[in-house]
Amino acid sequence: MARIVQDTPDEIVIEDRPWLLGLILASTTIGSVALFFHAWDNSFWGLGAVSALMTLGTFYSINLVIKLSRLSLHPDGRAVLSVRDHKGWTDREFVPGSLRAGLETNRMSDTETTRAVLLIDSASGVERVPFTAYFSSSSSAEAAVRRINEWRRSETARVF
Repeated sequence: MARIVQDTPDEIVIEDRPWLLGLILASTTIGSVALFFHAWDNSFWGLGAVSALMTLGTFYSINLVIKLSRLSLHPDGRAVLSVRDHKGWTDREFVPGSLRAGLETNRMSDTETTRAVLLIDSASGVERVPFTAYFSSSSSAEAAVRRINEWRRSETARVF
């Protein structure tokens, strides 16, 4: 979930640490490995092959999905988005006045989930960068979007 971890006059830091998603994927991996060894002991080769594929698929999913995001908002108008995946950290800095946030909604039958999306203004249009890779039913995305847009309004007021 996206949450505000620091809110001072010097810096605002919003992080997303998808621990629950990581726990689900780790549990799936452990279950797949246990299923594989059960099949190995009982000579169920088809079941062993399926569980091996499940384990590989889970590791692949972990590498694709689990990304720690950190957005640092500075009083001078700079914003830095840092994303960590299995390859390491990558940073992206935005010029003052180009970053704002929006809420993306996903509706499935009777439930509604949201996620924070960074909107970056450029000469070629508006780029949409999801802050989290997943949708959540908590209000943390709304709080993060509200705080980013408040920072932008205060930063814009200082510039003009």
